[in-house]
Amino acid sequence: MADTGDRLEGTLVTQHDDTKAYKFFRISSKERLGGTPSDFQVNFGNDPRLDRITEVHLISASIPNVFPNVSAAKGNNTFTATGTIAGVISVVVPDGFWTTANLAAYLKTAIDLTIAPSTVAIAQDVNTQKLTFTITGAETITYLSLGSGSTLAPFVGILADSAPLAVYTADAPPALNGETMFYIHSRELAENSTYLPTAQNISDVNGFLSIPVNVPWGSYQTYQPTENLDRSVFGRAGKALRGIQIVLRGNGGRALVLPDNYEMVLVVKVMFG
Repeated sequence: MADTGDRLEGTLVTQHDDTKAYKFFRISSKERLGGTPSDFQVNFGNDPRLDRITEVHLISASIPNVFPNVSAAKGNNTFTATGTIAGVISVVVPDGFWTTANLAAYLKTAIDLTIAPSTVAIAQDVNTQKLTFTITGAETITYLSLGSGSTLAPFVGILADSAPLAVYTADAPPALNGETMFYIHSRELAENSTYLPTAQNISDVNGFLSIPVNVPWGSYQTYQPTENLDRSVFGRAGKALRGIQIVLRGNGGRALVLPDNYEMVLVVKVMFG
């Protein structure tokens, strides 16, 4: 029999379902009652059974991977170095999703303006993938690490301060992959169930779901549990739940900002006692 998703009387359908009545709810950032596309509230309606919810199961999730890999919010948008002749070289990179080639071209243009008449060429080795900075002219440059204030440095492979050099090869390949995890938080579904590092001044510990990001930038990351594990259980007495708040976070629990022209969708199955 087809599963219609709205039973007033329960029927045993899976080992997890038992005999509970249930409803499906589609939670969309575009159909929110308030908030932003990545921190919003939704209403489940006035069904009286919502006063005795025993479980909420995640059925599917769809989240657009459209977040910058370099930005002021991530704290990785400043490239800093010191020229023997030019002095301080400071480049602020605009927020965006940067490929290695585009970022190298942007840095070259900005550095050339500071070290003129010398110029720099930035090339990526096809085997090691590391970046090499080659100066033409009298200038030499000390490339600074994160510890010396260059927040972009580890993302372009600079892990330690260099000596003043005309030719410098980074310590590691660039790390511009962007977000690697999406975290869905909801106080109503998962109050105090997740710890996040206090060093980042994050007080939201209501983590409901974590999703690895394995799609290219600009694509939708989808998720469907293979086991009935992504769920909140409220006990036989049930819980009144007429609406919930959803918060989208990224690596390290950092709040993400989803543009309003994109849509995040969760489908949940609400079980009634």
